[in-house]
Amino acid sequence: MEKIRHERNVNIPNALTLMRILLLPVYAWRYLADDIPGALAVCAAVCISDMLDGLIARRFNQITTLGKLVDPLADKLLLLTALICFGIRGRLEWWVIALVLGKEALMVAGGVYALRKKIVVGALWIGKVATGLFALAVLGKLINHRWPITALGTTANVLLYTAVGITFVALAVYIRNLRRVMKGTDSSPKNSSEI
Repeated sequence: MEKIRHERNVNIPNALTLMRILLLPVYAWRYLADDIPGALAVCAAVCISDMLDGLIARRFNQITTLGKLVDPLADKLLLLTALICFGIRGRLEWWVIALVLGKEALMVAGGVYALRKKIVVGALWIGKVATGLFALAVLGKLINHRWPITALGTTANVLLYTAVGITFVALAVYIRNLRRVMKGTDSSPKNSSEI
């Protein structure tokens, strides 16, 4: 967590993040139109751009407050878009989607509260692990939808439910650390992006 500061927000990493968000309706359109190869291509493009924006931001010192806010939001929107599309097509139970949606709503509410206190809430490393597992699960389920392979489908489901479990652990850590910061007892460096 860190205090908000003024900086140049127009850069390549933030542009890539915006592109990821704009691609989400395209993903939903292709998936719901049963164009699984098209949806898979869009999903792969989104995942690759997610990796690229982080690498570029760190390599060329283009990490910004806006990026720290919008990048996790883009991840959440991708996750929810993919899960809701699976739910609509009957490929995922709605209770799982409801759990994840509730968790993400709590995370956003906490982020907004911190932002009002002029504190930026960066991504937790454990949250990044969950995001990575979710991405692999979504890609696996998409491939399995188009080319059914029992082992692949099982692996994708295991990754998905593991990611759900990890994301709730991340929520617990997030709430604990947010409370510490609000009480002024956080001992982490102010320039750290994690809480």
